[in-house]
Amino acid sequence: MTITTVIIEDDEKNMHVICDLIRQFAPDLEVVGTASHIAESIELIENKAPQLVFMDIQIADGTGFDVLRKLSARNFELVFITAYDNYALKAFKFAAIDYLLKPVGLNEFREAVDRARTRINEKTRHQHVDTLLHNLAQQSSQDRKISVATVNGFEFLDLKDIIWCHSEGSYTTFHLANNMKVTSSRGLGFYENLLGANNFCRIHQSTIINLRFIKSYIKGKNGYVTMTNGVKLEISQRRKNDFLNTL
Repeated sequence: MTITTVIIEDDEKNMHVICDLIRQFAPDLEVVGTASHIAESIELIENKAPQLVFMDIQIADGTGFDVLRKLSARNFELVFITAYDNYALKAFKFAAIDYLLKPVGLNEFREAVDRARTRINEKTRHQHVDTLLHNLAQQSSQDRKISVATVNGFEFLDLKDIIWCHSEGSYTTFHLANNMKVTSSRGLGFYENLLGANNFCRIHQSTIINLRFIKSYIKGKNGYVTMTNGVKLEISQRRKNDFLNTL
């Protein structure tokens, strides 16, 4: 089965690199069109309705984000291509969107395509792009969303609804303000890297908390915090200074 594919890229050399990689290592990807400007990119995607889009962040007359915002539908798997942009890379990780750094390497390309193949039939794949655009529009970090990988697919959670997270082996459980729980197939370390700059703090080897939900802090050798939902969570000695500095 072929996967209809579009490439949005204004660098002719990099366009050839992606096309060559597809031809040699992903022949099931059928390139049905390429574009380098915003208007033609929108027209191409809406006319061809591709299953997969490779998109450079910077294109001839704007950005890939401009293209995404103006599309009437975003029901495709997306792989961004970028030279280097810390802010954008963080945003991609929050939305669970793949990206390739220039110059594009073979291993990274193969891994991104493999993930795209796996996710091509997911009914939620357009939500990854919607989550990305939502987050880019927010000034407050607490108004952002995070894409959480589960054994069944993905859940899209508002950061302001997450009270705390704890590890269960190689899994992470999110405890939400509505008393619901969501268990992720990723470990706590992965989410510590994502959430650390968004008013979250790791207070224990197995626990990350949302500082907005702290009701009280009891100091001492076995100090702990009480969250607004009544849960008491231990603060490890090793994490205590980081917690106090964050407060």
